[in-house]
Formats: sequence, C-alpha cells, structure tokens
Amino acid sequence: MNFPFDANAGVAARKEALDAFLEIERNAPGNPASLHRSGQRAQGALEKARALVAATLDCSPSAIYFTSGATEANNLAILGFARSFLRLEGRPPSFLSSLAEHPSCLGPLRFLQQEGCSLQLFDLDKHAKVLPESRLPAQDTFDFAATQWVNNETGVIQPIRQIKALLPDSSWFHVDAAQGVGKIQLVSTLQQSTSLVLSGHKFGAPKGVGVLRLQDHVLLDPIFAGGGHQEGIRPGTESPALAMAFAVALDLAVKEQSTIENHWHILTQLFISKLSESFRPFFNHAPAGEGVANTLNLTFKHVDGRMLLPACDAEGLELSMGSACRSGAPQPSPVLIAAGRTTDEAKASLRISFDWNTTTEQVIEGAKRLNTVLGRLYNVAKG
Repeated sequence: MNFPFDANAGVAARKEALDAFLEIERNAPGNPASLHRSGQRAQGALEKARALVAATLDCSPSAIYFTSGATEANNLAILGFARSFLRLEGRPPSFLSSLAEHPSCLGPLRFLQQEGCSLQLFDLDKHAKVLPESRLPAQDTFDFAATQWVNNETGVIQPIRQIKALLPDSSWFHVDAAQGVGKIQLVSTLQQSTSLVLSGHKFGAPKGVGVLRLQDHVLLDPIFAGGGHQEGIRPGTESPALAMAFAVALDLAVKEQSTIENHWHILTQLFISKLSESFRPFFNHAPAGEGVANTLNLTFKHVDGRMLLPACDAEGLELSMGSACRSGAPQPSPVLIAAGRTTDEAKASLRISFDWNTTTEQVIEGAKRLNTVLGRLYNVAKG
C-alpha cells in the first residue's frame, strides 16, 4: 500500500475535471482557430472556460491566458516584461525577489541577471518566509517584483501585501499563486497584482495546463514566435478541453477550500503527534498559524539524508525533499539552505503534503511507517 503524501508536487485530476475534458474533446474536437463550425464550437468552449476562470478570479475574461503550466506562465511574465521594458525604456529593468521562489521564477530572473539586469533578493526567516524589511536600499525603486503566495516547500504564506506596499504604483507586481489556490482564501492583493500565475495540476486539473492572468493595461512582449493566438501573447493552438478542465477544477477547489482546510489541520496535527511518540528530535519548517494547513517540512537530526528518500519509498511513503521541478535527483533544498539549514540538515528533510483525499487512517499508518524508517536510520548512524 502506498501513501501519497506529495500533494504539493501535484494531485490526481478530479473526476469532474476529467468529465469536462472528455465532453469537450468529444463534442468540440475542432481547432479553435479554424473558421468552420467545428472550429467555432471549439472556440466557444474555450471562451466559456476563459469566462469561468475569470469569474473565479474576479477579473475580465480578456485578462486570462492559458499556458502549458505555471513554469511557462512565470517565464512568459518575467521574460516578456523584460523584453517589453527594454524596448520601451531603453535600459535593463531592475528586479526584486527572494531565494524562496520556485525555480520557474528564480531561473529566468537569474538568466536576466546574467544579461545585465539588477536583481536584489529579500532575506528569509527560518521558515523560508520573506522578510520585507530586509530589502537592501541600493536603489529607490524596482521595476518588477516577483513573489510566491505560498512557499511550495515549507508551506509558509508569504507577506504579499507588505511586499506590494514597498513598491511604487509603476512597478510590475508578479505573484506565483500555484501553491495557494484551494489551500487558503483568495485575497484582494492577488487581484491587485499585475500578473498572477496558477497551475492546474496543483488543484485537480490534468497536467499540462496553467493560467497567466494579466491586468488589462500592461504591455508584455511574447517570448515565442508563432500565430496570433491569445492576442499574440502566447502563440500556439489552445486546448479547449484542458481549459475547461482547469476551469472546473479551479471552481471546485475555491469552493471547497474552507472545508478541506479544517480537515488538513486535523491531519497535520495528528501526523506530528504520532511522529512525536518516538521522541526523536526534528524541526518543523512549517510555521504554526502562518502556513497552509496541508504542508509539513521536517528536518531530522542525525539522519543520513542520502538514505532517507529511498528508505521511505521502500515503505510505500511517497514524499519529497522539495520542489519536484528542481531536479529528478534528491538534492538538498536551496530554499531550506537559504532559510538557515546546513547542507546535511537540508538533505535530511522531508516535505509532507496532503490532498483532499488523504484519510486519517493513511496519516496514522504513514506516521508509523516513517517512524520505522527513522528508527532504522538512527540505528545505522549509531552503528
């Protein structure tokens, strides 16, 4: 029996989302860019999905751009802004962000830094929470600030309102909300962001679909060449079926959020309680009251981190050390290291994240099996 405790990497597609996907594929299989009737039906389904997403996010349908996922959406916002800014202003833009960001944000920011753009980074506390007061005053303003809403590794909720307050109205404010949707309530600061990114497979849409929401007045240069799809911002044939599956899953995730959040609180407290019965020392990176309810990130002292994930996998425990997008190999989390953990401590850390299907019985048995794994590894270390 396997215990899927890696929901932050992605969850199974919801039945309702899959049903919506199949319905559109069967009834509107045409290319939405085609002018014949089949294409018009597909285009109608695509625009219906766009309108549904916009209604959930309380924005105009014209602000919604469908992408292949959050990675593409983050790259499109960051690199597209940089191109547009350089073209219009004649100078490289300056960026503000943090080491807590997902690789799909920090990667393009580092790329632009190598190209001559200024990049300053917030400090982090021990939970990988951004410290807005730590900004280095090397310059008065920043042209673009990129922050996540929820950290994908520790689950900490970032102070996006305070970060936005540091910026002048002219600055572009980008929020990667991939890990927050369906876990905490949507907040007004998200609506105030210049760009907002969502990832479908984090809340029950099939893999391969995401959304970039842009404010209507902004200018963004495309980073791909192609046709005029989605106002030329994101060329390529859209999938009406994936778009509708995304819309359905998003609607359900937002509506069910408060109920499932209470369930997750019970599960995480139960998991910690059962794990603590062994009295082995561990540090919980997920801050009490300041993180999403489904996520734990635990560092186990005196454990050989190289053996931790394989030993867990042998017990049927599906866990991770951090972002699944960072690498297929178990590498120490740069987020935890930036938050003050040593390399050995980061290697001996596990991210445990639950989805809406996780049961009390799974949590009790999962904690029991993790205790078994830790007992073996402690014995090896002592040996």
